[in-house]
Amino acid sequence: MKRHLSDLQIAAWMTGERTAGEQAHVRECAECGAEVARLESAVAAFRGSVREWSAGAAGRPSRARSRAPHALRLVFATALLAILAGVPLYRTAERQRQAAQARADALLLEQVDAGLARSVPAPMEPLLSLVSGDIR
Repeated sequence: MKRHLSDLQIAAWMTGERTAGEQAHVRECAECGAEVARLESAVAAFRGSVREWSAGAAGRPSRARSRAPHALRLVFATALLAILAGVPLYRTAERQRQAAQARADALLLEQVDAGLARSVPAPMEPLLSLVSGDIR
């Protein structure tokens, strides 16, 4: 293998999937060997810190864990307050929208009623005065 390992090949290496050619390349190539060693070291350090934290957390409650329920309660209380304040505002806005729609509907009905009450359409009203003058 003449080229360096790709990121995908290195990721597969970290999960345990490696070919004989890749293993030989990591042994022979100082750059790829150093990259794999660096990643394995970082994963081992992370694994150790997680185990150390979980062992310590199991024995005694930490300050962060004891504060978590209080913070969670504060978040829920704030959300509840926002909802309780928002509902009346929403209802008021909805009532105002419905009232405005009712006024617009009433105006439209008045316009339709006025249009139907006419004996002739508005464009023909000048002709009506001519005809009514002749009849008298």
